[in-house]
Amino acid sequence: MGGKDAILVDAECDPEMAADAIVKSSFGFSGQKCSACSRAIIHKDVYDAVLSKIVSMTKKLTFGDPVDFDNYMGPVNNKNAFKSICEYIEIGKKEGRLVAGGDADGSKGWFIEPTVIADLDPHARLMQEEVFGPVLAVCKAESFEDGLAIVNNTEFGLTGAIISNNRLHLERARQEFHVGNLYLNRKCTGAIVGYQPFGGFNMSGTDSKAGGPDYLTLHIQGKSICEAL
Repeated sequence: MGGKDAILVDAECDPEMAADAIVKSSFGFSGQKCSACSRAIIHKDVYDAVLSKIVSMTKKLTFGDPVDFDNYMGPVNNKNAFKSICEYIEIGKKEGRLVAGGDADGSKGWFIEPTVIADLDPHARLMQEEVFGPVLAVCKAESFEDGLAIVNNTEFGLTGAIISNNRLHLERARQEFHVGNLYLNRKCTGAIVGYQPFGGFNMSGTDSKAGGPDYLTLHIQGKSICEAL
C-alpha cells in the first residue's frame, strides 16, 4: 500500500486554481496523508506561471507547534519519518531545483519546512518513490498526452487530479488516469466518507474501495455447501 499521488495541470487551466489545489493537497497534515499530492505534472505552456504561484503560496504557509492554530503545519510524526524525509530532500536537491523550503529542525520536535523541488525528470527518485511528508516534486509535460503518461509511470495508483478547462481532456482522464480516486478540477485530497469510496490500484491496493457496498464482501468468508438428495 502507498501512494505517489499526482495532479496533472493542462495548458487550458486557471493557474491560480491549479496552484491552490496543489499546495493544499501537498501540505495539509504535513503531507502525511496517503492521498497527499506528491507530484505536480504541469504542461510546458503554463509551467512557469503555475510554478511561480505554487512557490508564492508555499512560502506563505506557517509551520510550528500545532497547539497554535495559526500554524498551517505541525511536525512530522516521528524521528524515523523526519530522517527519511530529510534524506529525500537532499536527493531532490541533486535531481532538481529547490524553489521553496528545504530546511528542517529536529531540536524541539520533527519540523520540516513545506518544500518544493522543480524541474525534475519524470523518472527521478523524487518522482517515483513515496516520501510521505511535506515535499512536492514538480516536472514539466510536453503535451497533455505526455502528462498522462507521466502520471501513470509509477507503481502506485491511489488518488490523482486533473486541472483543465478542456472537456475532452477531462473525459479522456476519466479513462486513462489510472488511479482509484480521480478528481476533476479540484484537489486530490478530502474524499467524503460515505460518498466517495476510497482505494487505489497497483501497489496502492486492489479490489473494492473502502466505503462502497462491495467492500463488505471482503470481510465475509465464502462457503460452499452441497447436500445429497
